[in-house]
Amino acid sequence: MKKINKWYPGITMVGLFCLLALAGLVYSADQAPATAQPSPRATFDFERFTRNKPFTLNTLPTTPYGPPWADVLDNPATNFLECRGAAIALCYYSGPGPITPCTLDGLGIANCTCYEIPRGELYLVDINAILNRDVYLRTVAACGKDGSKCRPTGSIPAPVCEAINNNTLIPGADLISTFSLYFREQIPISLTSCPTPSAYAGCMTAPCKRTGKIDPKTRLPLVQCGCPVFTGPYQVGTTTDHCVLESNHVWSAAYTPKPIPIPTRGR
Repeated sequence: MKKINKWYPGITMVGLFCLLALAGLVYSADQAPATAQPSPRATFDFERFTRNKPFTLNTLPTTPYGPPWADVLDNPATNFLECRGAAIALCYYSGPGPITPCTLDGLGIANCTCYEIPRGELYLVDINAILNRDVYLRTVAACGKDGSKCRPTGSIPAPVCEAINNNTLIPGADLISTFSLYFREQIPISLTSCPTPSAYAGCMTAPCKRTGKIDPKTRLPLVQCGCPVFTGPYQVGTTTDHCVLESNHVWSAAYTPKPIPIPTRGR
């Protein structure tokens, strides 16, 4: 239980997602959750990564609030699966730039610049946001639909962790976008709720390519991730007065419909 208790405050606080990514982001106490909706057909593909390699996009209705790329946490205490092993991309802080912008490509994808987190660090995956259908089905079969049978709340490893660590989740990707508390001390998590439906980048389990560039401040490599775009209410992992960004930029974000009540920022 000590391990679970150590992670629970972070898991309850982040919802990215990309994002975002994202440990129980907050929604206003007097705001009703978004109306449940069926998963729309995908308006994007990952062919730029997968080429001719076998891959099936997950379009199953993983939650009532949107498709897998909506990055929904309907139970933050269990939906986040604990993994360790691979280097991963952290898009939780991506959006307006200048170091880590998310730019719409007009084809249903936001090209998000994200940090590469070193191999061996603990990372978290939202079970509702697994973009590989076969891996999602295997993970749900092992962990339960809410993820509670797998670590950290359960005792078994999640199949999605193995797929990411083996670099088989999305063929052709150099690494996968998940969530990590790697920056929790250098860049504290601040939360902004954006209840008006708008476009955002759902970066959880999105494919990424290395760029060869280094962020001069953190000294971490920068990677380019192809994050699917979804329109709905969301939460951003930073304090901001601008839920909708200028030009063709969008936030890497996620949505938690029933989180702890904290006052809303933004508009």
